[in-house]
Amino acid sequence: MNLPNFMCIGAAKSGTTTLYDLLRQHPDVYAPSFKEPHYFDIPSNYCNGIDWYDKTYFNSVKQQKVIMDFTPSYLYEKNAAKRIFTSLGENIKFLVILRNPVDRAFSHYLHSKRDEYELEGFLKALSKEKVRINDARLKDDYLAELRCSYVSQGCYYRMISNYLEYFPIEQFLFIHFEQEFVANRTASIKKIFSFLGIDYIPELNYNIKSNPASVAKFIWIKRLLKRSGWWRSIIKLLIPSLKFRQILKNKIQRASISSFTPKPLNNIQKDEIYQLYFVEEINKLEQLLNRKMHWKS
Repeated sequence: MNLPNFMCIGAAKSGTTTLYDLLRQHPDVYAPSFKEPHYFDIPSNYCNGIDWYDKTYFNSVKQQKVIMDFTPSYLYEKNAAKRIFTSLGENIKFLVILRNPVDRAFSHYLHSKRDEYELEGFLKALSKEKVRINDARLKDDYLAELRCSYVSQGCYYRMISNYLEYFPIEQFLFIHFEQEFVANRTASIKKIFSFLGIDYIPELNYNIKSNPASVAKFIWIKRLLKRSGWWRSIIKLLIPSLKFRQILKNKIQRASISSFTPKPLNNIQKDEIYQLYFVEEINKLEQLLNRKMHWKS
């Protein structure tokens, strides 16, 4: 089997799609054609077994040194770390991109609002998060939980600590989104390549910007993709491969949106949200990593 030896496990809405598109250019890196396999966090996928995971996403691996799985929600799912350890062993490397949790939450919120999963204003959505997550868990609806966990997916200390129960911190590379990936991309990419043990290739395109903020261009397509019914069974018969259905769905999604620049939160709003939801969590993170994040305005 050709299983991953490297994972980018988060954080969601922190430039992971851009990094995936960048890394997949490298000749020593194997990337599945579908970015997020969701094998270790979605129970219905995990129940298919490791052979299914291998054959579905990694059957085209040749001699690449790095085999990667980019699924940002692995950081959030509390069972993912143990499943990865059990299935892949203790030597896998992890990359985590850390973004200002308020900005991350707002970007996450805009994504859910664009797809019509969110109808509330941002502050109201944050205040309702715990109730929504509990409701999603009662219904065993993990995807609904992912869509509304704006604060919870920014609780980096809690999530990283879960992984450190199984893996040593030396196997993790933490990239500061604002200070490194945005402000000095070349240096951060060289740092990632060094971590992976592959050469920096100047000829690659390092100016990629994937998955920008967007709005629905054809809202009826969004609604059709969300709808359940008999037509989904027909599609599964016509396209039995889950991977190809995922790829097709992503292409349709990209064709039905257009980029836009949202009105940013002001510093007063950001500080209030940071103090209310994140300050204790980030203080613990800074102690764990022995690094100041400088996310207070």
